[in-house]
Amino acid sequence: MTIVVTVRIEATLEQLAAADRAEPGLYDEIIALAYEHGMLSHRRVYRDGAVMDIDEWPSEEAREAFRADAQPLLARMGVARGTKPSAAEVWRDMPGSSH
Repeated sequence: MTIVVTVRIEATLEQLAAADRAEPGLYDEIIALAYEHGMLSHRRVYRDGAVMDIDEWPSEEAREAFRADAQPLLARMGVARGTKPSAAEVWRDMPGSSH
């Protein structure tokens, strides 16, 4: 059963841009690795002072395998952003839901 993972990052758009300048290509490398581990979709949305990634995975095991392999990259991204660690939540489809 697929899962949806939301990852809330307390960061401004300016902090994200600074991280991209400090670590060119790192974000793309992380996303590519996630897709290699089976991530089905990825979306990034923002509001003042926060960014949320919304990712769909085939299973919790696939996401955990990605997290294990990506940990060094994710740590570098956190340092480049200069923000506190992100907060992730796992969501599942409602039982019996067809949409």
